[in-house]
Order: sequence, then C-alpha cells, then structure tokens
Amino acid sequence: MKVLSPAGNFESLKMAVYNGADEVYLGISKFNARNNIQGFTLDYLDEIVFFTHIHNVKINLTVNILFNDDEILDAVDLVVSAYNKGVDCFIIQDIGLAYLLHKYYPQIEIHASTQMAICNLEGAQYLSQFGFKRIVLAREVLLDEIKRINDNLNVEIEYFCQGALCVCFSGNCYLSSYLFDASGNRGKCKQLCRLPYSLKKDGKILAQGYLLSAKDFNMSTRLPDLEKVGVDVLKIEGRARRPFYVATATNEYKNALLGKKVNEQNLKLAFNRGYTAGYFDGNGKIISNYNNHIGFKIGEVKKVNYGKRFNEIYFTSNYELSKKSSIKLFDGTKEVSTIALFDLKQLDTDLYMTTSTQRAKVGNIVNLILDYDKEQQVLSFVNKVDLQIEITALQNEKLCARCNILGKEFTTFGEALESSKNQALTEKDVLTCFQKNDYFNPIVTLNTNNVFVPKSVLNEFRRTFYENLKQFVMQNLSHNLAKQKIEPYGTAKIFGDFQIVESKSTHLKNSNIIYSPEHYDEQDILSFSECCKNQNKKMYLDLPNFATKQDVEFLKNLVEKHHLPIVANNYYALTFNTEIVIGGGLNVYNHYSASFYNLPIICSEDSIAPKTDFPYMTLRHCPFKNDLGATCDKCPYQKGYSLALQNGKELKIKRKKLSSCTFYLTD
Repeated sequence: MKVLSPAGNFESLKMAVYNGADEVYLGISKFNARNNIQGFTLDYLDEIVFFTHIHNVKINLTVNILFNDDEILDAVDLVVSAYNKGVDCFIIQDIGLAYLLHKYYPQIEIHASTQMAICNLEGAQYLSQFGFKRIVLAREVLLDEIKRINDNLNVEIEYFCQGALCVCFSGNCYLSSYLFDASGNRGKCKQLCRLPYSLKKDGKILAQGYLLSAKDFNMSTRLPDLEKVGVDVLKIEGRARRPFYVATATNEYKNALLGKKVNEQNLKLAFNRGYTAGYFDGNGKIISNYNNHIGFKIGEVKKVNYGKRFNEIYFTSNYELSKKSSIKLFDGTKEVSTIALFDLKQLDTDLYMTTSTQRAKVGNIVNLILDYDKEQQVLSFVNKVDLQIEITALQNEKLCARCNILGKEFTTFGEALESSKNQALTEKDVLTCFQKNDYFNPIVTLNTNNVFVPKSVLNEFRRTFYENLKQFVMQNLSHNLAKQKIEPYGTAKIFGDFQIVESKSTHLKNSNIIYSPEHYDEQDILSFSECCKNQNKKMYLDLPNFATKQDVEFLKNLVEKHHLPIVANNYYALTFNTEIVIGGGLNVYNHYSASFYNLPIICSEDSIAPKTDFPYMTLRHCPFKNDLGATCDKCPYQKGYSLALQNGKELKIKRKKLSSCTFYLTD
C-alpha cells in the first residue's frame, strides 16, 4: 500500500515528502474543496512538481468541487495546464468535468473523489467505464465490499485512513447550502456539524452536546485488514491542518507499513478529537463529545489556590513538560479551560505548578495539546535527495558537472579553466559549495589536474548547475497537450410535475409521484404503484443514496422484476435496467453533467434546477445509539424527533431501512 498525504501549503508539502509520503494531494486556490485554506497557484506548480518528483512522489491535484456552467470550461483549462506542467493525476467530483476530460483528454489520469459516494461494486463498475483509474471509496464502505470491488474490478482503490470524518455520508452535505447558501460541495463548508445540538422529541430535550461532531478516523490498527481486501492507497485527511500533523501522520502510517508499531500518543498530540474506526467495529458509534483538539491525558489537578488575578494550579503529569507546552483541563467530558504553561514550575518528578486566569478545580483531567519543542524537532527534519555529481575541472577545458536524475543523464558546462599558481581545487571545496541548495545532498567526485577555480566562479557554476538541472527535470516531466475546442452543452431534461411522497396516505396532486418509503417493502411498493395507476399517476421509486451488496441485489430484483421506474441517487442505481430519473444525490450542477446522463434530472440543493425536498444530511450512524444509548431491539425511533441548533433551527430526523438503517436530516 502507498501513503497519500495532504498538503495545504508548501511547509505541509515538505513535511509529507520528508516523512515518506508516496503521493501528495493539494489544491489550486480557485477550484478545490478546501476554500478556507490558501492553497497553491498554477504558477507555483513548477516548484511543486520539481520538488515532489525528485523525491519520487506523485502529485494528485484536487479539482473536487461542483462547477456551474460559467466555471466548468475554466476547470478543464486548469486541468490541462496543470497536466502540461507535470501534475500526475486529478481528483474529480463533478461528473460533467469527468465527462469532458474523458472525451477530449483521455490521456489525463482522473480519480473519483470520495464525494462521488461510491459505496459498492456496482457504483465503482459504472464509473470505471468513463476513465476513472482510481476510486476514492466512501468511508462508510466495509471490508467485505472493498474486497468485492477489488476482486471484480481492475481499478485502484483509495481509502481514508486518518483524519476528520464527515458525519454526513461520504461528505455529501447540503446543510451549509441550506442555512447559509455556502455549499460544502463547492468548498465552502461552514462545519455546522461541529456546533452543539439538542436532540428533541415533540419539543422535549433528550440529549445535548456536539451530537453531530464525529471523531477522527483512525485505521492504524486495521492496516493488515485493508491490505488483505485490496486497498492500494491509504489517504490521510487534513489539508487544513498544521504541518506537524501532516508530518506525524505520514511518518506513523509509513512506519506502520514497514512493520513498526504505531505510536498512538504521537497521533493524538498531532490532532485528536477522539478516534474511531468508523463502521468497521460494527456499531457505528462515531460521534465525539468534542468539537476540537483534545490531545491526550497526562495527569490531573491536585490543588488550586485561587487568587484575585491568578490561580495557582498544581497538577500531576507523566509527561515531561516545558514552558512552551499547552494543556486543556476537563471536567469529565466537558472542556474547562486551555492553559499555556509560560510560567511552569516543576516541583517534583511528576508534580507541576502553573498560574493562570483560567478556571480549574481539583480533579480536573489534564490533557496535553501542544508540545512546542517536539513540534520544532519534527518540523526541522529535512530529507534531501542524494545526488551523485561528477565534477571535471581540467586545464584548458570547460568546467563540467554530470549526474543522473529521473533515470537520465544530465550535463552542464561552465567557464574554461586555466593553470594557476594559486591553491588547486579540492573535492572539499566543491562539496562545500554544492551543499548550498534547498533540495539535494550532493555526493561529489572530482576529476582535476591541479587547476585553481576562484570561489566566485565556482559559486556561479553551482547556481547554473542547479538552475539547469531544474529546467532539465521539468522538461522531462512536462507535457505538451494541445487544448481542444469543446462543443457547447445542450438543453437539460428537467424532470417536472412531480410530488415526493413518503406515505400512501398522502394526497396525490401531481402527475409524477416519487415514492420515498421508510421501509422498502415489496408488497407495499407494488400496492402503492397500483394505487398511482388507478389515479392516472406514475410512480417512481426513490432509491437510497447508500446501499450494501444485499440492498443492491434486493432493489435491482424488485425494480427489474416489476418494471418500476426509479429515481437514482447513487451510481449503483444507473446499472439497473429500467426507466431512470437522475435524483439530487447525483449532484447535477451544470449542463455538461446533464449531457453526460442524457436523462431527466431532479437537481439537489446545489443545482441548475429548482430546489426540492432533498435531505440536507445523510447519516449512516444511529443517533439514538450514540445519543440515547438505545439498542436495535429497543429502538425508540418514531416520527417527531429533531436536532435543534442553538439559534432554534430544527432539523427533522427521518429513517430509511433496508438491510440497515440510514437517517436523514430534513427541514
């Protein structure tokens, strides 16, 4: 397996590369799903391509947002320009962009973003027809389904192993769009899941806290399982996180693949809001009690002397602390305060005292959240590329340097040399000079016949050598792909005159009825279909956006056996042999996406068509297990439950059930 690391800036990029990443992923400022970070510019890609490739590291460029009609051709141009500069592959969410790249530029390698929500073999098979070399699976996919994909499909499998876990199924969240007109699918997520919520039933509060704040994904103990089922690439989430996190996570996973034990403490120090293996443990308990970094426990508060301005806080610690460290205090799971230890005093082997204006009481748990000295040690690590350089300095000949790079020989020349009475050039002189560079560790051999080279001449030759070397590398990595004229898009087939119905008792007003039942019961569905026919209506079965192998088999048999038209909300449904309407779950945002499907379209919140009652968030975990401690045999679910924000806005909780439950948050 390979390690794919995030790079939100050049410092993080260096930390990923120096700590063993096989690939990195990064975004251009304009078109990527991390709108809140600076990102890179197209002009800066030359430096990035050079740096990564001399370390034998591939670049994945994230172009993983949905595009409107005014943007999508610019996105194509961006991809082509980046490819010509030497970028290796591109992570795509928008099927319209993928369609155009596959049609006009089939030589460009594209990967299906996790936001394409591939959760089963059938969905992966569908996408693989259209040029996707790699599928970034939804984090909700279980081991047996990963194995099924690997056994039946010749495509690379990429899977998240560490980092923030979106509580919404495969990151397809529309809550920011709904509340703030800021689409998460456009890189503008407001992280509303990290806010406190109240779970209500008929207006009564049953639970409060960070009820949608997911723990961080951590698969460090499950790597043998992932390798066994055929995962090719381990992806570390975190383009918005600090270089220290990138360095630590990359290093730990790379070492784990080499058979070394993972240092969980290092991972927790880098970032931790509680860890989960997601749905791999069978219970889907992924919700944290926290919305931010909590570090790890090092001790507890033993004594507090309260003062008018400052409190003296005495606490134990099993970790060697410095005045540049920071801690958090907790009362149970409730965060009390954050304290910078600028006036720390060590009183005993494991007893410390600090003063602070922050709150504290005896018994508070002490967590370490920052070890500045350790961070600086990690961030100071540099792993330059060994470069064998043969220098020839002969009388009456031009100064010459040769090396092999990227499997090719490179040579550059300097000034002609003359005999001199001054001290002759030595290997040490050359080495000292050529060590002055950012990326290489030169290993020099010198062939000379006792000539003198002035320091100024040698320095200039060094600069020329490295500049020419960079140009040589870039020439060998770049492409010269000509830009193609793209045909204008056609008219989208918008599916109209429809009504979404969840119960047979609903009054049928429109010609087209989209039936979205809680239980996918065959007899119930057929009965309702017949009811629609009797009223001169046409029923379309609304298929869920998540489906297991068992679910797909059941739904496919039901639909094809009874010739039921469907609304498809995930790519697996496009493999069904029936009449299909493209639902909101497939995120048609532009007319090129519509052209790709060439089918009637119902668009989502992020769409070219009017808004519909599409769910704002899909949850694969059970909120009743997480928040109420319920069990399946004592399931409390019924209508009337909601999640409420502090501003009073309430989101209804609805459930759909096939082989397992999926929950939806709607208005």
